[in-house]
Amino acid sequence: MFKTSKVGIAVALAIGSLASASVLAQDASQRVEITGSSIKRIAGEGALPVTVINRADIDRTGAATVEQLMQTISAMSSSGGQTASSASGATTGGISSISLRGLTSLRTLVLVNGRRVAPYGVGFTNDSVSVDVNSIPLAALEKVEILKDGASAIYGSDAIAGVVNFILRKDFTGLELSGEYSKPQRSGGGGVTRASAIWGVGDLAKDRYNVMIVASVQKETALFGRNRAFASHSYNVEHSNDTTSGNTFPANIAAVDGTVGSRNPTAATGCVAPYSFIDPLFPPNRCRFDPAAMVTLLPDTERGSIFGSARFALSNDLEAYAEASFNRNTQRTVIQPVPVSDQFTLPVNNPLANLAPYNQYTTKPSSTIILKSSSPYYPNAYVAGITGGTLPDLFVRYRAAVSGNRDLTDVSEAPRLTFGLRGAAAGWDFDTAFLYSESKVREQVNDGYPIYSKILPLLNSGNVNFFGANSDAINSQLRAANFSGTAFDVSSSLTSLAAKASRDLFQLAAGPLAVALGAEFRQEKYKNQPSVELSQGDVSGYGGSFAAVNKSRNVSSVFGETNIPIIKRLEGNVALRYDNYQGVGNSLTPKASLRWQPVDEVLFRGSVGKGFRAPSLADLYTPRTDGVSQTGLSDPLRCPTTQDGVKDCATQFGTVNGGFASLKSEKSTNITLGLLFEPIKDLAIGFDAFKITLKDTISQGLPQAYILAHLDKYGSFVTRGARTPANPTLVGPIVSIDQTNINIGETRLSGVDVDLKWRIGAGDLGRFVLAFNGTYFAKYDVQNPDGTFSGTVGNLEQSTTGGVIPRWKTYQSVTWSRAGWDLAGALNWQSNYWDVPGSLEDPVVPRHVASYKTVDVQASYSGIKNMRLTLGVKNLLDKDPPYTNQGFSFQSGYDPQYADPRGRAIYLRANYAFH
Repeated sequence: MFKTSKVGIAVALAIGSLASASVLAQDASQRVEITGSSIKRIAGEGALPVTVINRADIDRTGAATVEQLMQTISAMSSSGGQTASSASGATTGGISSISLRGLTSLRTLVLVNGRRVAPYGVGFTNDSVSVDVNSIPLAALEKVEILKDGASAIYGSDAIAGVVNFILRKDFTGLELSGEYSKPQRSGGGGVTRASAIWGVGDLAKDRYNVMIVASVQKETALFGRNRAFASHSYNVEHSNDTTSGNTFPANIAAVDGTVGSRNPTAATGCVAPYSFIDPLFPPNRCRFDPAAMVTLLPDTERGSIFGSARFALSNDLEAYAEASFNRNTQRTVIQPVPVSDQFTLPVNNPLANLAPYNQYTTKPSSTIILKSSSPYYPNAYVAGITGGTLPDLFVRYRAAVSGNRDLTDVSEAPRLTFGLRGAAAGWDFDTAFLYSESKVREQVNDGYPIYSKILPLLNSGNVNFFGANSDAINSQLRAANFSGTAFDVSSSLTSLAAKASRDLFQLAAGPLAVALGAEFRQEKYKNQPSVELSQGDVSGYGGSFAAVNKSRNVSSVFGETNIPIIKRLEGNVALRYDNYQGVGNSLTPKASLRWQPVDEVLFRGSVGKGFRAPSLADLYTPRTDGVSQTGLSDPLRCPTTQDGVKDCATQFGTVNGGFASLKSEKSTNITLGLLFEPIKDLAIGFDAFKITLKDTISQGLPQAYILAHLDKYGSFVTRGARTPANPTLVGPIVSIDQTNINIGETRLSGVDVDLKWRIGAGDLGRFVLAFNGTYFAKYDVQNPDGTFSGTVGNLEQSTTGGVIPRWKTYQSVTWSRAGWDLAGALNWQSNYWDVPGSLEDPVVPRHVASYKTVDVQASYSGIKNMRLTLGVKNLLDKDPPYTNQGFSFQSGYDPQYADPRGRAIYLRANYAFH
């Protein structure tokens, strides 16, 4: 039953499914600090929902990485997170990030042992906030505590959606070796091999010291679209969806004067695989390129980490401690060759931007290729047969096949050091520590990214055959135009000195009044150094120019918390934190909560609090750069008159991107209300409702289509060129659309978490544990620029974060244990949702994406002395991901942030301990 603690807590523990939705009493003697509070208390259910995943639960999931482990948490949404596969076709640096409540990784605070982690620095565009969770070694984890409520009053910025605290092992003695091998049953890659070792010496109580080291290595093999039928092609006739490309090899052509529409001279004799094919959704006189088979679904990855800790009892009341870790990950991603044509813009600072033909045919400079009739490779007879004899200049829509597939490796390193003192003095429990955490990411281009200023003059020389084989000399020149080496170096670090202390102040009738006080000084640094070529937008395939950033700031904070026993079985808590961010301003963040246990079997709890997210260094200070808008936009002031399909109609416009130094902090209001009850012994059921309102959302500009549709209000966001002398009453063409960062809009979301855990003793038959962990979204509404709101729950088309928020997401498990045996089964389930329409005229709108469920099973045996053997199967039924039209990623046919492409995978693990 519930046990009322001697010392209450502000933000305490609601054990979730896998760890314990149980409301049973925990250790009744030892006071501990739980994620979400600075006051130590006896562990047990408290005022806020916290899910705890212990070491045994981690092993039962069969997860090979922290990313996979977090996917078993129902409060984690695919919307706003990043998986390692997201590196395909995007500048993510290989980050794996997590998103509580669908509020993205920018608003989900990640801690290691209760302290911040340096952000990855690369991820979503201009992201210097998100943490790469795969830099945290799975082998070193003791448990994970997930606070599913805002916690800015305790931790400061970024904790709007909640907190994930990764707690590492400590006080281990002996030696334990572990090895695991996992392989998908289907052919291709996706296998995982990992090994770890844990060594520790010294008993803190007896020897007055403990030293421990955890080391692990891991290898994951690449999986490509060609290895999975559901992801091997980019078109779907049934769904009227086609994300193939018209930039091919052999190349498509179109006459500059319009006399020859888009077509391919080789189509009549058959387009040539693998860089062109006849697409059933397009006319047969042109070729298309299908990239899906060449795209990395899962990258080739190597991980290595070492973590060490040391604890020394200087006296009965004073302990010195230190922690140090170093993680290194390398991740190789390969995708299709780059397209080069007038359909892709060049940044205005590109060396070719002001030269013909690159500035001649489009409003913004583009990577234009013009083939003239003087070239020996001009298709004379083919063009003359269409035009009746004239040979106009041709646009060439080319796929740089000779340049090779785009191939890059992201290398990330994360050193971390903490040391400090903790203990008790004058009735206070205190902890003071120094922390240095750093993340360094280097993106290495191996192949396939031509330098525009080298390859475009060659492609416009007339000496390149776009429809067949080239000479060795030309091929060598094309290959020599490739960029190689470091594309960018990004580093971020935080250095902090923090102290906090808590104690019981005095005794009230219902128990002791407890307080906690603390302060922190932190310095944050962020540096993004692109190569010269990338800063000029001169590397194809990167989508624009990158700007260097080198900024730092100081953050000062003080905070306090008090727990007040009001009457017997009713306690309240109030927390308040003050943060001052250099260059941004200050924030005063309060929180209050109540915990009421009228009888041993029932607990009511609730809280209300404020949250904030300070704009990051990248949000504020990224210099302005040129980019390109989404496709298919039209200028409403010029298109009806000019009907110009290049400059004004169904085209792309230039954009200006970058930071804004006057951004305000995002603000939130978080409310939770929970009920936990234990109708019979060992059966615990919990319901926790949540409501979050987020204001002043930091966004990369207004939606481009919305700006153009409301030029009366937002015309200032559009920069235009000079008026045409021939029509001086017509406004000039659009040069760029402002997409720099702004504060705009509101997000409103609500729902409920459901947790259940039932422990069943069956005597000689062993012990059963049934668990259920589910999240239901009632609402996730995002404000439009006109003040109206659009619902995004279960609707991919309305998503603003590149992923879906399912109405329901659940994780259910059953475990049986007896005589050294441990058998476990788990069901992962996400409800269906509305898809985005097909890219072509779709007769069935909207479409449904089917629900997604996978079954995992595992058997472990520990009946051999010092050894544990585990055999498991992920996705036992070999379930394919549901089909979706999504176009947020280069992967086709499924959503890589929503589903795993491996299919059924079998793994074997062995652990051996030396004592």
